[in-house]
Amino acid sequence: MIKQRTLTLREALRVINAVVDYAEAHGHVGIACVVLDKDAQIIAGVKMDGRVSRFYKAAHRKAYAAAVFERDTSAVVDLHKSMEANGTRGPYDWNDPMLTTLPGGYVVVDDEENVLGSISVAGGGGGISDWEFADIGFAALGEGFHHRPGSIHG
Repeated sequence: MIKQRTLTLREALRVINAVVDYAEAHGHVGIACVVLDKDAQIIAGVKMDGRVSRFYKAAHRKAYAAAVFERDTSAVVDLHKSMEANGTRGPYDWNDPMLTTLPGGYVVVDDEENVLGSISVAGGGGGISDWEFADIGFAALGEGFHHRPGSIHG
């Protein structure tokens, strides 16, 4: 039997709790955070009180794009630009309405370059960007993880 490592529920909850705690500690109006496994399926997600559903949907799409493309959404922007330079229309031609280039989605990779899943945050603002929230969540995973950023990163 082949055993594949993916993010665990405990890891997902560490990410979510870190992001929610940070938002609350900084008086932020609220965020949505989603953690997916390596197959782009939801492990855990949250939408803080006071945020409308579109933030959760955006966070889900960001995490989905990061997992499917196996790179941060900032790197998906780079891919989009290179495809557009070669005559395709990027997201319009990807035939998947869940794919996005919105900022704030990280792929999670282990030290052996195995994709384990993805995390994302939506709802930043008020001086705290989606990327900053995603950095807080990513740091909560601890040692042994990295991501694959693009040329632009908030």
